[in-house]
Amino acid sequence: MDGTPDQTQRRRRAFRRWLFAYPVATLAFSLYFVATSARTDMGEFLLLIVVAIGAALAIPVVALIDGARSRAIGSAIGGCLLGLAPAVLVFAGVFEADRAYRQHKLDAERQRAAALADAAARGDAAAVRAAMTQLSADYGPGRALCFIGGHGSQPFTGRSGSDDWLLSEPDGGEQRVSTARLFDAAEALMQGRPPAQRQAVLAALLVRLSERNESLEYLPGWLRLWRGTDPDARTLTFAQPRDDDSAGDCYLPNGNVDLARIVADTWHDDGLRAWIAAGYGFAPEQGPAALEGLRSKAGLDALVAAGFDLGAALRRGGDDGELMTHLVSTLPRLLDESADPAALADLTEAYLRSGAELGRTTYGETLCEAFSGGESSQAASRSSVPGAARAAAAQRIRLALCPQGQPPAPTSSSTTAYENSLAAAAEAAAEAGRREAIEAAEPTEPPQPTAPAPAR
Repeated sequence: MDGTPDQTQRRRRAFRRWLFAYPVATLAFSLYFVATSARTDMGEFLLLIVVAIGAALAIPVVALIDGARSRAIGSAIGGCLLGLAPAVLVFAGVFEADRAYRQHKLDAERQRAAALADAAARGDAAAVRAAMTQLSADYGPGRALCFIGGHGSQPFTGRSGSDDWLLSEPDGGEQRVSTARLFDAAEALMQGRPPAQRQAVLAALLVRLSERNESLEYLPGWLRLWRGTDPDARTLTFAQPRDDDSAGDCYLPNGNVDLARIVADTWHDDGLRAWIAAGYGFAPEQGPAALEGLRSKAGLDALVAAGFDLGAALRRGGDDGELMTHLVSTLPRLLDESADPAALADLTEAYLRSGAELGRTTYGETLCEAFSGGESSQAASRSSVPGAARAAAAQRIRLALCPQGQPPAPTSSSTTAYENSLAAAAEAAAEAGRREAIEAAEPTEPPQPTAPAPAR
């Protein structure tokens, strides 16, 4: 009968057995989530969700089968449903414990990071090295220098994934570590490390120098430190294999190109001359970034004197074939920003003398059209009338790129594009002169006398 002691025991066992089904499954899935890469890997996370849903649907089915076999269906299903409440508590408990553990680790890491920043601010090299050893393995020397040189923005105001929030924001928006002390900290962090890690530190230092818009006086010191990583290097490039994972926010995804771009964009011609004076040339992939930072013909002459193959960079076709179009399209903005617009006109004419072609690029746009389009866009965003120097420089550039305002004629293979543009301009001027001479030679009819008004 249903009320026998044996049947009662079976019901109790079925109830207890299935009461813990959901809590145990929840504990297993929660621990797997917090202890594996499912927290950060979207693919693994989605797989975990699918498996968890499948388990949640399968548990009552298996409970029903087991209850039918033991003739305790009600107890099995009832235990299964009642187990949902402790499963929720297990889920909340695991994640609260994980949150508390992670917060504890973060607080400890912040204390160690603060000790490193304090040592760097004091200029204590020994303390910097000692504090670095206390940081977790997630923070290499490049990443450490990057965050002590940052501003300390909070997570919701900083960049996504930023390390800056690891340290509290300094009062008054000041830097945690002065630039001079940041150099000292970099030297301390580089000591005794392989070239790849030393270069990661210096790349982070270069990023912070650029963000602070520091003066050129710091660049030679940075170049000296970089030279120490490879005394025989002919180009300023990363050692291979590169230390990719230790620079944090200061990681340069384009590697060697970013090194040249930061120097050229921050210090322009003076920075490139310092680069050359340090004994470095330019790797082929660094050439376009260097040209984008030039602001004068003197800077271009320094590049060419250092062995930069300008003709190859400006040659029609390939990826570098569109470089001149990009340079020309940025000229209107640079003219507005420049204190010496005429220097940009000189630079443009130097590019043309060096072989830049005026014809259509592979994208169907001439340099004339690129400049005119840039001028129109810049005029729409300009809030004041440009000065006379800016207008004169723009006119020089327009005459160089747009001979007589017409699309360029096909160029001869025996002359440069610039010489062809001058020839086209001269021919157009001569034609205009001939027309004026013809008009002057034509006789003009004398004016007809007017009849006097009748007397009254």
